[in-house]
Amino acid sequence: MTSPRRVQAPSGGWQVLVQDQDEDPAQQISLVAGKALATSSTQKRRWEHNGVSVHHILDPRFGLPADDIWRSVSVAADSCLEANAYSTAGVVRGFTAIQWFRDLGIAGRFVDRQGRVVLTGMWPQDIGDRERAAGVNVNG
Repeated sequence: MTSPRRVQAPSGGWQVLVQDQDEDPAQQISLVAGKALATSSTQKRRWEHNGVSVHHILDPRFGLPADDIWRSVSVAADSCLEANAYSTAGVVRGFTAIQWFRDLGIAGRFVDRQGRVVLTGMWPQDIGDRERAAGVNVNG
């Protein structure tokens, strides 16, 4: 098996639009070389079970879909594996994920059921939004 070819990041980093569904708030960020981004969503991969709409992210404590407090959780990290693990854990932990991410310094973007955005760590503030400053690069 051959290793994947490494591609040089463009000047200013990779430009990434962070948005789950069309109706969700969008934000374009610059992702520097060597960093990764993952988003976990409760809005996609849904189906009906016994008349109830459920999604695919399970809470391991109960073996049932996690409460869909967050429409999506996005995380920037050193690897896709790490970003995906934290974004999924953010969905599972619900409201408590915010403080957990803040305590660990995880760069995260949470979108709740009403489309409100909460940022943690060094996640950048979108200049046009009401989100708080996070101190890293964003294109506005």
